[in-house]
Amino acid sequence: FDMVIQAKKALDANPRCRNKVSCADILTLATRDVVVAAGGPSYKVELGRFDGLVSTASSVEGNLPGPSDNVNKLNALFKKNKLTQEDMIALSAAHTLGFAHCGKVFKRIYNFNRTISVDPTLNKVYAKELQLACPKNVDPRIAINMDPVTPEKFDNVYFKNLQQGKGLFTSDQVLFTDGHSRPTVNAWARDSKAFNRAFVTAMTKLGRVGVKNSHNGNIRRDCGAFN
Repeated sequence: FDMVIQAKKALDANPRCRNKVSCADILTLATRDVVVAAGGPSYKVELGRFDGLVSTASSVEGNLPGPSDNVNKLNALFKKNKLTQEDMIALSAAHTLGFAHCGKVFKRIYNFNRTISVDPTLNKVYAKELQLACPKNVDPRIAINMDPVTPEKFDNVYFKNLQQGKGLFTSDQVLFTDGHSRPTVNAWARDSKAFNRAFVTAMTKLGRVGVKNSHNGNIRRDCGAFN
């Protein structure tokens, strides 16, 4: 987010651009640019968003996927925003990049349920790797790669990982273990171009969710604070 703040400062330093580009648009453009820089598809970003007037932690609860969600819950969440199951699977594959924190996987690798310590859908070798990276009682904020194979590359290896039981979150792995979503995972594991097309479509649709305008938003002077 520091990069977004710096980009905003650079834009507003130009009198012609000052107070004309929202932080929301900058963030959306930056997302596209990260995908491209990591080898993913380029796509046109629709612009003209305003920034929100309200920002609270409580408003996030229930509106973003959780690491333990199953396919039904994921589909219900995305459907609220007019996104399909295919959109959901494509957007989940953004986990081909980035990192998570150990605290989000402790249950899967140490305390899955009363009788089984490790989630049986987790690849055994991968589970041991996660236990080494996230030993018991370690700081839960320790970072681990979302994709254990190509963590800095945007590609369809995410889906190949799921086929091998190497989805970091339950919400990743269920895309393969659930028969309703497995065919799409298998198809995109075989065809990276098909995945890229679906990702671009899903990102374009996601970019239209909850867009603010001049009636219910403004253009912030500082992306880290309200005007």
